[in-house]
Amino acid sequence: MSDLVDAVAASLADPARVTDLAQDTYLELPGGRMPVWDPVALSDGLPGVTLLFAELAAADGSLRAVAHAHLGAALNAPAPPAGQGLYRGPAALAFATHCAATFGGYGTLLDQLDAAVARSATARAQSDRERIAAGEAIGWWGGYDVITGAAGLGRYLLARLSRTGRLSRSASADVHAALVAVLETLVAIADAGRPAWWARHGGSATGAGGIDLGLAHGVAGPLALLALAQRAGVAVAGQHEAAAQIVDVLEEHRILDAAGPFWPSSDGGERTRFRDVWCYGAAGVGRALHLAGDTFGEPHWTELARSALAGALSTAGSASITDFSLCHGWAGLLQICTRMAHDTGEPPYAESASTIADRIAAAFSPEAPFGYRYTYPQHPLPLDRPGFLEGAAGIALALHSHNTGRPPTTGWDAALLLA
Repeated sequence: MSDLVDAVAASLADPARVTDLAQDTYLELPGGRMPVWDPVALSDGLPGVTLLFAELAAADGSLRAVAHAHLGAALNAPAPPAGQGLYRGPAALAFATHCAATFGGYGTLLDQLDAAVARSATARAQSDRERIAAGEAIGWWGGYDVITGAAGLGRYLLARLSRTGRLSRSASADVHAALVAVLETLVAIADAGRPAWWARHGGSATGAGGIDLGLAHGVAGPLALLALAQRAGVAVAGQHEAAAQIVDVLEEHRILDAAGPFWPSSDGGERTRFRDVWCYGAAGVGRALHLAGDTFGEPHWTELARSALAGALSTAGSASITDFSLCHGWAGLLQICTRMAHDTGEPPYAESASTIADRIAAAFSPEAPFGYRYTYPQHPLPLDRPGFLEGAAGIALALHSHNTGRPPTTGWDAALLLA
C-alpha cells in the first residue's frame, strides 16, 4: 500500500495544481451551494495537505520541501479571520506549522502563531466561563467541540507544550495559561450539569438544539482532551470529576442493540445505529472513552469503550459508511483501529485495520485527480477533494499510519483528538 500512498502524494505535490483543481469545488445543499475549498483551512485547504508531506518526510527528507511549499502557499493566501477554532483561522496554520516543524525550523513563526492562538483561546474561555457562571447553556458547538471550539484549540496548545516545554519559548507561558483556561472552562461546563452542554444544532443562532454526543462536535471531544492533558501532566482542579460527569452523560444516552452500545448524534437523535465513524457514533466515542478510562484508571470506562468499538467494527459496512474520508468514512475508522491496536496490542484491532485498509486501497481511482473521490448523499456527483478531513490527504495519512504500524511521527491525528 506504500505505492498507493506515494501515488496520492504525487497527485498532491504541487500546491498550485491542487488549488486550481479544488478552488471551485462546492456541495449542493438544500440552502444552496456551499464552497468547499479554503486555502487556509485545515479541513479542506493547504494546511491539511501540508500534514501529509510533513508526515511522509519522516522517511523521505526531500518531502520537507514539498510540505514547506504547501505551507508557504497557505501563508501567502489572504489572512484568515481571528478565532474560528482549530480547523479554520490562525490555529489551522499553526497546527500545520507545528507538524512541519517536527524536524526543525519555523521557530519565529510558531512563536507568533502560538501567541495568537493563546490569546484567542483565553478570550473564548473567559467568555464561556462567564456564560456558564450566569447559569446559561454553552449555546453552540464552538464553546467546546473539536472543530470550532475549546477541545480542538486545547489540543493544539497541549501539542505545543509537549513539544517545547512549558517555558522554553517566550510564548510558552501564555500557551500554558491558555490551556489551563480551556481545561477550567470544560470543568466548569461539566460541573454545571447536563443542561450546560446544550448547543444549537449546526452552530446556528436559531433553531433546535440538544446535547451533542459525538467526538467531532459533542461531549466526547472534551472528554478526550481532559484525558490527554492529564496524561501529559497538565491538570486543573476537578479534571477527573469532570471526565466522570461527561461519561455519565454518555452512559445516560447510550443505546444497546445486538452488537453493543452506540450513541445517536445528539440526545434527540435517531434511536437506531446509523454510522459509527470518527465524527459520530460508537467508534469515535469509544476511542474517547478508552483514552479517559486508561488515563484516569477507570476500568468500567475502558470496558465500555471496548464494547462500543467491537459493535462499531462488527456492524461497519458499505450501507452505513459511504465514503473513504477521515471524518465520516473508512479512513477515520482505520486510524482509530491503528491507534487502538498500538495502545492495547489486541489482535482484533489490527485485523480490522488490515481489512479496512484493503477496502480503502481497492477504492483507489487512478483516473481521479487525487486518487479518491468524495461522495455526499445530497450532491449529485462525486467530488475531487484533496484536503485532510474529507479528502485524499487524510486518506493517505491513515493508510500510511497503518503501513508503518506505529503512531504518526508528527502527531497529525491530534487534530482528531485520537491521541
